Amino acid sequence: MDRSDAASPSGLVLERVRKEFPGGVVAVRDVSLNVEPGELVVLVGPSGCGKSTTLRMVAGLEAVTAGEVRIAGRLVTGLPPRHRNVAMVFQNYALYAHMTVRANIGFGLKMAGMPKREIRTRVNQAADILGITELLDRKPRQLSGGQRQRVAMGRAIVREPAAFLMDEPLSNLDAKLRVEMRAEITNIHRRIGAPTLYVTHDQTEAMTMGDRVAILRKGALEQIGTPLELYERPVNVFVAGFIGSPAMNLLPATLLSSGDAWYASVGGSRLLIPSKARAALQPFAGHDIVLGLRPEDFVSSEDLREGAHGVIQATVARAESLGSELLVYFTINGDTTTLPLTVRLDRRAAVQQGAPARIGVDLQRLYFFDPKTGAAIR
Repeated sequence: MDRSDAASPSGLVLERVRKEFPGGVVAVRDVSLNVEPGELVVLVGPSGCGKSTTLRMVAGLEAVTAGEVRIAGRLVTGLPPRHRNVAMVFQNYALYAHMTVRANIGFGLKMAGMPKREIRTRVNQAADILGITELLDRKPRQLSGGQRQRVAMGRAIVREPAAFLMDEPLSNLDAKLRVEMRAEITNIHRRIGAPTLYVTHDQTEAMTMGDRVAILRKGALEQIGTPLELYERPVNVFVAGFIGSPAMNLLPATLLSSGDAWYASVGGSRLLIPSKARAALQPFAGHDIVLGLRPEDFVSSEDLREGAHGVIQATVARAESLGSELLVYFTINGDTTTLPLTVRLDRRAAVQQGAPARIGVDLQRLYFFDPKTGAAIR
């Protein structure tokens, strides 16, 4: 059973949540999802898609126009933030500069009137989980960006909330530290076990951290699934182009048949379509389709295998060496226009700018989309 259809009573549940601002501006359109205990679900999408607004509605920082929010089986839609038992980690660490790390972590508990001994115990436990015990007596100005982020997380952990909400917590860190903190947050989440809703605009961050990933566009939920499901079975052109780096090549093509053989014609090249895909493509015979080709599903001419690879004739526009691999940007001469093609090749592939090339593509890894609706053709 899909977990989106069987929510745990101790999880975080959104049921057809909608947010409309004055003037008829709809920021979130009837989003439904659930986050199970011990699960980290990532909300990802382009700027302005409604992911942070969704998180703020769960936290109670934005009023819900319609729909319901449930946390640990309790309806919290109309409750203020302090009564929702959630902890939120923001992009801005918001630490008190005059307080020590220990005081910053325990400040919320102190304001709630918790006994000092209990505060001390919880702060020490959180510091141990985060690996910052030796920093407890320092001030924020004496900490690095990654250490400050750990302190902000510690402040959330000590509350022992029913759910964690994280809004782009790594965006202020440099690239190397972001990679390290991704692993740290994932490990911490596993130890704590509370349902976690995490917002980011970085699809690589989403794919490496999320147990499941929810992709938003213009306030609507386009698809939710495991990272592998989104990568291998995108439901439409938007998801296909959003997931993957570099992005999937989405090329206009024509579906042709010759006897028992079916082909996708793109530019001056024809790619043989596997027999397993023909039934779904039947209504598009003789018509235009959108052909999806992932950059990593290509090989250079030296590695072409008869029957396994189709051939695309292209011209090398430029190449970028990443050390372990080569990103090559080709152009395909179509009937009326020139089509761009991005390919990931072995670092030893021989390519020359401006030269013609024969590029092999895995025929079992072709994606097809309806050009009118953008929906995947399965």
